[in-house]
Amino acid sequence: MLFFVLFLIGLIIPFLLIRVKPGWIVWIPSMVLVLAAIVMYGKAEFFPGEGMAELAERLYFIIFGLSAIGSLIGGIIIHFIRNK
Repeated sequence: MLFFVLFLIGLIIPFLLIRVKPGWIVWIPSMVLVLAAIVMYGKAEFFPGEGMAELAERLYFIIFGLSAIGSLIGGIIIHFIRNK
């Protein structure tokens, strides 16, 4: 349930920017979330925490990753809406 809500939040973020004129603005939230997921994965892989901290770092990666996937899908939907 939590992960689905995070996906929906990522999906809604591009729709908040639908009125902005340049089309590339819609892709900025998804790129920021993708970069955050990559950074969190790198930190979890190369500088692991001890015990439960390692699990928390992996959960942060999943959170950013799901939000990025939702934001990318939202950007694709907006792209098709604008080109219609």
